[in-house]
Amino acid sequence: MSIFQIAFNNLKRRKIKMAFLVVGLVVGVATVVALFSIVQAMRLELGDRLDEFGANVVITPRSEGMELSYGGTQVSEVSFNVQLLTEEDLPKIREIPDGDSVNIISPKIVGAVMADDQNALLVGVDTKREFTMKPWFSLREQAGLAPGQKVRDLALLDIPEDSLLLGSSAARAFGVAPGDTMTVNGREFRVFGVLNELGTEEDGLMYGNLLVVQGLLGRPGEFSMIEVSAYCNFCPVEEIVAQLTDVLPNGRVTALRQAALVREETIDRFSSFGIALSGVVLLIAALVVLTTMLSSVNERTREIGIFRAIGFRQMHVMQIILLEAVMVSVLGGIIGFVVGNVVARAAGPFLAQMSVGVPWNTEMILPSVILAAALSVAASIYPALKAARLDPVEALRFI
Repeated sequence: MSIFQIAFNNLKRRKIKMAFLVVGLVVGVATVVALFSIVQAMRLELGDRLDEFGANVVITPRSEGMELSYGGTQVSEVSFNVQLLTEEDLPKIREIPDGDSVNIISPKIVGAVMADDQNALLVGVDTKREFTMKPWFSLREQAGLAPGQKVRDLALLDIPEDSLLLGSSAARAFGVAPGDTMTVNGREFRVFGVLNELGTEEDGLMYGNLLVVQGLLGRPGEFSMIEVSAYCNFCPVEEIVAQLTDVLPNGRVTALRQAALVREETIDRFSSFGIALSGVVLLIAALVVLTTMLSSVNERTREIGIFRAIGFRQMHVMQIILLEAVMVSVLGGIIGFVVGNVVARAAGPFLAQMSVGVPWNTEMILPSVILAAALSVAASIYPALKAARLDPVEALRFI
């Protein structure tokens, strides 16, 4: 009879012990798999939410400058060798190695204009890109709405080219409401809507169609800046900045460090929590295996004594004990993988307050079996050594 058959028969005879071992491993592996799947889904969702919540990379024209001073007093700051950002730069952003991570590209142009005999700042944007990237912008009032009709989402609106959107402060300063007309640099525009107050300098701006504003400012095809929203769950923002710097030598590329650091810190906290909890659960599972295997060895003193008396060496006894642990671990790993995924899919969105479901993580099946086997073998080494070191003479006294 082979060592494999002996180990298999021992498990068949001790079904309760085997079941207890399997349950211990299933709880440990399932907890790790479920926690890993939930944390992974949280990382993806969190990264997507943060990346969609505005730009995390800003590109401005590159320039050189110097400060002029007289008698120790700064007089002025002079900029020279000013580069331009143009339409030709937009396709280059998608061509970087991590171009698939680029979500939204929102170019804009900013310039001073004369509006109804007052100085104002006019921003030309692609409205759908701009307000999709910045969902905190919303309309307070909109032209052409019937009484009681709800204002629609800005990102879904088709704003006419001859229309303007005004910040709340700008609307008050000019004394206009949706539907009124304004003259900007000699051209007449209709006020499409007024934005809700944000409490920032953006409340004092006027927004118009990008192409129209470029023509109005006499700068066709030029941009004052390009804002980029990039999905970077698996790539650092700094890497995208380096790649954009390579393809846009005429631009100064800057990562919004605050958004990047908040994302990184939050994800690291989730990861640390998952690692710590996984370690505790695995330790408990290892103690369950150790206790069960020690109990099994103590119950099999006579059997081990007979094996040693008929010629089995210490290594053979250890192999039997460890082989039993491996057999049980394979079963426990597979069941733990299934249970862990089921728990993650069922309870993950509720426990983690996620709006998306947890995907079925098939890539975890092999790591689950390996984890269960490593845990089971590591916890069974001491019981196996204890069984192998039993004195055959002493063991046979129990017959």
